[in-house]
Formats: sequence, C-alpha cells, structure tokens
Amino acid sequence: MNKKETSIVHDAVILTIITLIAGLLLGLVHMVTEEPIARQQAETRAATQKAVFENADHFEEAEVPADAVAAALEQLGLTKSTKVLGADKALDASGNVLGYIIDVTNNEGYGGDIEIMVGVDTTGETNVINAISFLELAETAGMGMKAKDPEFIDQFDALSGAEYLEYVKNGKTAENQIDVISGATVTTNAVTNAVNGALAAVNCLEEGGAS
Repeated sequence: MNKKETSIVHDAVILTIITLIAGLLLGLVHMVTEEPIARQQAETRAATQKAVFENADHFEEAEVPADAVAAALEQLGLTKSTKVLGADKALDASGNVLGYIIDVTNNEGYGGDIEIMVGVDTTGETNVINAISFLELAETAGMGMKAKDPEFIDQFDALSGAEYLEYVKNGKTAENQIDVISGATVTTNAVTNAVNGALAAVNCLEEGGAS
C-alpha cells in the first residue's frame, strides 16, 4: 500500500470514528432530553385542558369516531383544511361527563397550521363553548397573532355551540358570529374553521353515545 492509499484509509477510519462518536452523542442527548420534553408536553397539555374546562375535576381520553367526524367535516367543507387530533372527556369528581375537549388543527393560517384546544360543555339544553386555547400559532406579529388578544379570543368564552360559527367584518348581529381580526381575515377564518371542526367532533361524540 503506497503513501496515498495509506492516507485515504487513515482518513476513512478517522471519519468513521467521528461519525460513530457523533451518533452515540446524539443518542445520549435524545435519551437525556426525551423524558423532560415528554413531561413538559404533558404539563402543558394538562394546563391547557384546565384553561378551557376550568370546572372539570379530571380528564379522560375519548375515542374519536373517525368515520363520523370525517363525514361531518366533509359536510362543512373542511375536509382538506381541518383535522381532529384527539378528544378528552371532561369529568366531575363523580366521573360524570361535563363535556369534551377537542384538539384540532387547521392548515389555512397565514403562517402555517393553527392548533387549538376547544372546551365544550354539553350539560345544558345546548352545547356551550367554554373557551379555546392555542397550542400552535405562528401568524404575523401585530396581525394574525392578535388572535391571542382578549379582544378576539374572549369572544369564544361561554359561546353557544348550538350552531356552527361564522366570522363577520361589520359587527356581529347573531350569537354564532365572531368579529374578524382587523387585517387578519385569513387567521380569523382558520380559527373559526378549527372551532367548527371541534363542534362537529363533539356532535359526533354525543351521537355515538360516548360517556
């Protein structure tokens, strides 16, 4: 083996060793950070659940009737934009169902996907949206990010869910209407559609006899 070949072999061995060490370090970092990240995500989810269903004692995962929800979203024209990621039952201390929390995402946001949790109380004659909370929102600062401002998001507090929602630009005149965010119609549309997707999911859960 000449000097040039020896050098190539030497470099290849060094590169292989570096790659192996890098791989081991990445694996170690993943092992070290996986549990804290999972714990943080669980804590964030629990806090968000409580934010949208404050009077619930505890929560329990509910099985989403996928076919029924898909049909409902199709009927609303939301099949391509809105996806129900999961659902939880909101329970009182005795285990009675107070309503549902729906984790839903909509891809029509100006800055990408918008993910929200929607708490819906089902104990009255008509369903009532307790509140909504954002899990993911990457809209334009000073425009779409105003969706987090009380002026907009508080419109969903204690809002009747008997009808699907719509947004308006000239001042709401009906209970199922939401005032648009000035200069951010795209964001308003995405949030409204996401909430409507959540309402559709709750209707399907009720019709399916979830308890």
